[in-house]
Amino acid sequence: MYKPIWLKIVFLLGVLLTVSCGPPSSTVTDQEFEEAVQQAHDTLDVVRQAILAPTTARFIGLKVRFAGEDGAFEDHWNEPIDYYDDVFTIKILDGLTLDIGLHPGNFIEVPVKDVIDWMIVESDGKLLGGYTIKLDYEHMTPEEQKNFLQ
Repeated sequence: MYKPIWLKIVFLLGVLLTVSCGPPSSTVTDQEFEEAVQQAHDTLDVVRQAILAPTTARFIGLKVRFAGEDGAFEDHWNEPIDYYDDVFTIKILDGLTLDIGLHPGNFIEVPVKDVIDWMIVESDGKLLGGYTIKLDYEHMTPEEQKNFLQ
């Protein structure tokens, strides 16, 4: 009489442990992404100060969302040059896959609402910000994490 219930409990416990010990999910949810973007917005003062006061940082970057006319978008890391009145002046570092007329080396103004992340890599390699990078890293398999760190 108790044996079938005991077997069901053992089976369910085994399934639960198997699922929870598996590799991390490779899909970032919209909610997780929005939370990372909110963290970045809540801490934008750090990058603003780094732009306005020279630091020993090796890299300062802003991740900006560029949108095409067809609704497609691309999130792209850029170099912030200046900040004034809720607008960043950035330098495009690499080519975009969207055909919106922006090329490496172009300087454009971007409102704060289009910034989705920021990062500062200090001279000792410490990463400040980079909330979407950290989120992506959490969802990588151990092998992907190892390759990412190389």
